[in-house]
Amino acid sequence: MASKREELEQRLLEQAQQAIRKLLDELPEVTDLTLSDMEKATGVMGQAIMQASLQHLIETHQAPSPAELQCRHCRKRLSRRGKRKKRVVTLRGEVEVERVYYVCPQCGAGCFPPR
Repeated sequence: MASKREELEQRLLEQAQQAIRKLLDELPEVTDLTLSDMEKATGVMGQAIMQASLQHLIETHQAPSPAELQCRHCRKRLSRRGKRKKRVVTLRGEVEVERVYYVCPQCGAGCFPPR
């Protein structure tokens, strides 16, 4: 059985291979290739690999949800209401983060637990 690290490495390698294939498919004919074409193509590929790598790392290194949380307003125990996805803009592009959402059964206040 592969370790988490080996699985992550395999996913990242697959993503890099896809980005390389896309780069090669979208390049103009070699005789027409300019330095600007090369720079643009490798920049797009690098951005795609960076963003996919960040997304994979986020998915595999999610912090566990706390077992119990209290409402900030009325101090009642919060009820877990499933996971919610959110697009987050980072220094390296947009990624999707999934976190558990909690709601207070008494006052209805909702929150995501702090990280």
